[in-house]
Amino acid sequence: MELIYRSCHVLTIPELNLDADCWIPKADVSWEEQGAPRHQLLTGRGDVFKIIDEAEVYAIEMAKAWINGEFIDDLTP
Repeated sequence: MELIYRSCHVLTIPELNLDADCWIPKADVSWEEQGAPRHQLLTGRGDVFKIIDEAEVYAIEMAKAWINGEFIDDLTP
């Protein structure tokens, strides 16, 4: 799943945790800062989500929260 949120590109990349038989929510957040590409990989807990769709939804919410905390007034709403 991917989306644009507050001028950032968010791509979810859930990964299966074979030990816990759960999906690990991951999101790659990328943006441009002073003309240079930047990105941040965010990872959630690997022992919660049995369904991949739930891990992706969580990854999106995790990315939005990170963006909101990182770029308080720097990015467009």
